[in-house]
Amino acid sequence: MGTTEFIIINDWTEEVKVYLTLDEGDGYISDITKIPFIKNITNPNQGYFTLAPSKFISYNSPQNKAFAGNISFNSPPMNCPTNDFPMGINLAEFTLNTYHANPKNWETVDISNVSGANSYMKFLLTDGEKWNAGPNYPNVTKFKNAALGKNIGNIGVFPYACDICTASVAPPVCNNKPLGAPSPPVPQTEAICNVQRAASNAGGTVSLFYLGPI
Repeated sequence: MGTTEFIIINDWTEEVKVYLTLDEGDGYISDITKIPFIKNITNPNQGYFTLAPSKFISYNSPQNKAFAGNISFNSPPMNCPTNDFPMGINLAEFTLNTYHANPKNWETVDISNVSGANSYMKFLLTDGEKWNAGPNYPNVTKFKNAALGKNIGNIGVFPYACDICTASVAPPVCNNKPLGAPSPPVPQTEAICNVQRAASNAGGTVSLFYLGPI
């Protein structure tokens, strides 16, 4: 069993701020100062750096350490839209190299538009054991999000306000909806939002592409 490498690529024509927010847990990397490419610290679990056009960074978590959290672009995660981000913020979520934290764990990746969507993103999954989005989709190699209201049928994408993929149960409560958000929320018709594989199958590369603003 290997470790899964994580790569972030700016596939846009302008530089982008990349925010990393780490999950906490036994056997997880949760101290943002331990992440070598983070240049600015916003809190003990979160920081950001700037990525120039056509540039990338890569990261392999230390042996026996899980790497999990989310990436957002040009803003830290927010539950509700703001004047600066009227369409809200979407997240690239990941849980990698979790076997030593719990051998029964899974590796997972997804794009969450639950709180809105300000960025086009794409995941590319290469050089390792197969990822799946359930029994009907046993070999997922790539997926990306669309603007709000246009993600039904898109593997790996949580639609707006659909916190359990196929339903809207307890999404963030906001005074106003993101621009372009469907009302009421429209969930996926299948449970295809999580792309996963057993943690024992770690290895290969997970690449996250920033494709530009929405």
